[in-house]
Amino acid sequence: MEKSRYISWFKVQKMWGRVDLQWEKINEDVNILVGINGCGKTTLLNLMADYYAGVHIKKGIATAVSGTEVESPVTYIRSFDVPANAKRKTESLLLQELKHIINQNGEGTSFFDYRMKMLNFPEEAATIQKRIGQFFQAVNALFQETKKEIAIDPLRNRLIFRLQGGKADIQLEQLSSGEKQMLLILTTVFLQEEKPNILLMDEPEISLHITWQDRLVGMIRQLNPNCQLILTTHSPNIFANGWEDKIVFIEDLESR
Repeated sequence: MEKSRYISWFKVQKMWGRVDLQWEKINEDVNILVGINGCGKTTLLNLMADYYAGVHIKKGIATAVSGTEVESPVTYIRSFDVPANAKRKTESLLLQELKHIINQNGEGTSFFDYRMKMLNFPEEAATIQKRIGQFFQAVNALFQETKKEIAIDPLRNRLIFRLQGGKADIQLEQLSSGEKQMLLILTTVFLQEEKPNILLMDEPEISLHITWQDRLVGMIRQLNPNCQLILTTHSPNIFANGWEDKIVFIEDLESR
């Protein structure tokens, strides 16, 4: 069977043992899934993520799932920020994810792994440097209200933020939950290198300021216009800037 770039349909049989869902005509660009609490938005997104990751369905969640066979990578960003355990000196899941995607992780998917391509592929150095500059401009446009600027520490080779007029650099762990979350989302999309990708996001508005919610979808499309976006939300601000026609009500997906 020939594979597609994007998900165009997805079906779930007996979600929670009682609900059949059939989502057809999924948009190639943006899809915003809405519904009341407990209606199954997150469960549906989890099933999509598990299906494309080849993860077996947990008993009681659904009888079967099926969907478009795709060739593009599928990434799932869950909105979370579990506070660190002060006694164990552990980091929140959000900070762990952020550090993983920014620092060298040996998987060729981090910001610094991408930056190292300038050494390994000198013919691409100018393009890579230009893209990094554009990415920094996009991040700075968001962080300007708190007078922070993204930068690279040349001594430690780390991504940091500089506070205008401040004496000390701001490390990733010192950012607010909303700042970490936005940086995680934007870095993930930036590393797609404008190639066809599928991004699933569950309630990305959590911890984000209203003005950032307004700009989120547009910034994702700006960083990668070839990214198919499928997200759940409770916030009207997510679709306030011209994305109203991308709204899908989960109750309309129930087979009758």
